[in-house]
Amino acid sequence: MATYQEFIQQNEDRDGVRFSWNVWPSSRLEATRMVVPVGCMYTPLKERPDLPPICYDPVVCSRSSCKAILNPFCQVDYRAKLWHCNFCFQRNA
Repeated sequence: MATYQEFIQQNEDRDGVRFSWNVWPSSRLEATRMVVPVGCMYTPLKERPDLPPICYDPVVCSRSSCKAILNPFCQVDYRAKLWHCNFCFQRNA
């Protein structure tokens, strides 16, 4: 059985998310009594060893002013074979 610190470290290693407190306040009263405000640090470019590398060129947004790359945060419509850019909301084929 893992300790609480190991559990927190495993979650941080998996998601790249770290909170200033590891416990979310359960009531408004508890939240107002907190000395340190609740904050979160997210690492979007955290290396993920569970994601395999791709073997093709990056898929780029078709809008000339954007040129973003297809990423895990884009919405993909597999049936229509389209993806929506999460920066400019352009539909791409």
